[in-house]
Amino acid sequence: MRSVTLFANAKINLALDVLGKRSDGYHELRMIMQSVSIHDVIRLEKAESGITFQCGGGAPTDESNLAVKAARLLLEESGTKGGLKITLEKHIPSMAGMAGGSADCAAALIGTDMLFDLKTPHEKLLNMACSLGADVPFCVVGGTKICEGIGEKMTELPNMPNCAIVVVKPSVSVSTPEAFAKYDSITSPKKGDFNGMVSAFERGDLGGIGSLLFNALEYAADLPQIKQAKEDLMKHGACGALMTGSGSAVYGIFESGEAAEKCAETLKELYPFCEVCAPVNCGCEVKECE
Repeated sequence: MRSVTLFANAKINLALDVLGKRSDGYHELRMIMQSVSIHDVIRLEKAESGITFQCGGGAPTDESNLAVKAARLLLEESGTKGGLKITLEKHIPSMAGMAGGSADCAAALIGTDMLFDLKTPHEKLLNMACSLGADVPFCVVGGTKICEGIGEKMTELPNMPNCAIVVVKPSVSVSTPEAFAKYDSITSPKKGDFNGMVSAFERGDLGGIGSLLFNALEYAADLPQIKQAKEDLMKHGACGALMTGSGSAVYGIFESGEAAEKCAETLKELYPFCEVCAPVNCGCEVKECE
């Protein structure tokens, strides 16, 4: 194999509760995460030596890039000789809470493993993923998962019921450290009905899922642009709307693709990013091998 091309799928949070702050500075979380069909395209090609990275979408192209870190870590851990050329086509918006960098990182891990036929054990791959970032293990496996700890402890849930999802990104950006700091400053923070959400998944109840969406970081951020985006999605027929992760992307869940497309047609005039997508059952998809 000389090259492999993968789709690196974005994620949304259907539930995000902050359970407390850990001694290592991270926050203990309890989340329901869902892969969606908005994706970056990453191509890995064998090279004689070194790792080169190209991207036209504003991602860092030096050693700080998570995809470069992932490929280098796997090659060094396995003692593999040879190099890589990585080309990234960005479609997941940055600073959106959709794990774009983590998705690219996961795809680089999986693609490097395939390209060099390393056959890395799944648990070892997940441990490497966890060392690279909190969302990376989920982006390796994807689908619909309860994620706990800092996100690395995953439990399978039934697939999300068939639906369409409209994602918009207001022009405002939200800093992840600031979002958590604001949450920490709240004396009696609101909690979501996590068990109710899990039950809705077990019943395959899309309306129930939509009514129970909750994100503690959105609640803490309390930004008018986020509130407006949710209102816009709801008034166009969404059965639920929520900011994902630490933001600033906001999504609405629709029972039909037709309703979602109509909503997006209107909201594209109001938001710099507006896309219709669907739930998918994996974090990365291999599209082409040569």
